[in-house]
Amino acid sequence: MNPLGLPAILTGFVLIQVVHGGLIALSRWQGRERSPVTGKLLRPAGEHERVRLSFLEEQTRWLLLGTSTIPIVILLAGALALAGRAPDDHSLTVPILAALGFLATAGTGGYFLHQTLAERRHRGLALQGHRIVNDSLAPLIPAGFKIFHDIPTEPNNPDNNLHHLVIGPSGIFAIESRTPAIRPTIPGRKPQEIIFDGDQLIYPWGQDNAGIVPTRQKAEWLSEWIFQLVGQRVPINAVLTFPGWWVTSTAVRDIRVFNPNQLAALVQQAPDTNLPENTRNLLIRNLEIRCRDVEC
Repeated sequence: MNPLGLPAILTGFVLIQVVHGGLIALSRWQGRERSPVTGKLLRPAGEHERVRLSFLEEQTRWLLLGTSTIPIVILLAGALALAGRAPDDHSLTVPILAALGFLATAGTGGYFLHQTLAERRHRGLALQGHRIVNDSLAPLIPAGFKIFHDIPTEPNNPDNNLHHLVIGPSGIFAIESRTPAIRPTIPGRKPQEIIFDGDQLIYPWGQDNAGIVPTRQKAEWLSEWIFQLVGQRVPINAVLTFPGWWVTSTAVRDIRVFNPNQLAALVQQAPDTNLPENTRNLLIRNLEIRCRDVEC
């Protein structure tokens, strides 16, 4: 083969990738065009997951581009250096450096690409779960309940939010949603059942209390936020729900664990907390302000 054949092929490949990168950058620039609609919308279910997924999709494109281009550029530089050296120069320095650079950049890019794709899968499941919970709560609206989603609890931490909040005649319900993927099952356990024994969650593959802790913390945050707003302590019903899973509770604690299909009945059948209507309206107005931050 002509000694310049390989550099020519690599150069052509790099130019194609540069064009692709330019098109990605152009599409991003065009995406800055503004909508004629002004104002802001209430946060839909799983809004923080949607925003993060959008970022991850763009990050995946750039990682794919970089991982397939930078190692080739290093090979191209090595091939050009080899093609231009004297015939009697048999040093291995250039090939070794090119090989190490290729492996290092390809390996690093592959690692970050793997991490990004794994997070995309996790957040995609979470977003699907939030939407299922939203559909399960929808029948409560005609009954006079107000529903909010993705309520920010910390301004600088978009992942720390209250997933769903229901306010109505039967009280206030802070709902945390978890959608774990199905894993290999321990013998003797049902493959799609979660058991809550009052202290921990027993999955088909093990047990932990990872979902219980944030559910309790977010209910406590909501209680404190309401106290600061209205000057009185209001009972909060803390609920943890698992879309797609059969949930069995063997004990009653301060946190209730359910499948989303059971949520509407839980809310409607809860004892009346005698929360004054003016207090409910004040909370609803302030929650609308807090949650109305999605650009049109």
